[in-house]
Amino acid sequence: MQLTWLWRGLRTGVLTTRYPRRPERMPDGWRGTAVLQRDQCVVEGAPPSCVTVCLPRALSVEETGGDRRLRLDHAACIACGLCVAACPRGALSISNEFELAASSRARLISEHRPKGDRAA
Repeated sequence: MQLTWLWRGLRTGVLTTRYPRRPERMPDGWRGTAVLQRDQCVVEGAPPSCVTVCLPRALSVEETGGDRRLRLDHAACIACGLCVAACPRGALSISNEFELAASSRARLISEHRPKGDRAA
């Protein structure tokens, strides 16, 4: 594929793609950002296995007044997939979404309070 781009670039003089006007299709196996299926997540025990294996500590559990929240920091996530393999309920997956532009860091953090936990 890279040689085709090089050949096309040498012939036409255009070396870039049409992105973002025409989105590029990512190849099979591409790892984008982690996705949390909120309806399948249950934070049990301390700490959950997905949090334990997360190398950059993008996953964490925050407890405030009896309220437990699973926190996913997309800015810290390196899409290694270790959390996906460690999640016993299959609540985590890696999507092929890679556009994570945000106006603030707070927009890159998603929190989830599992069902059954009481609100503070």
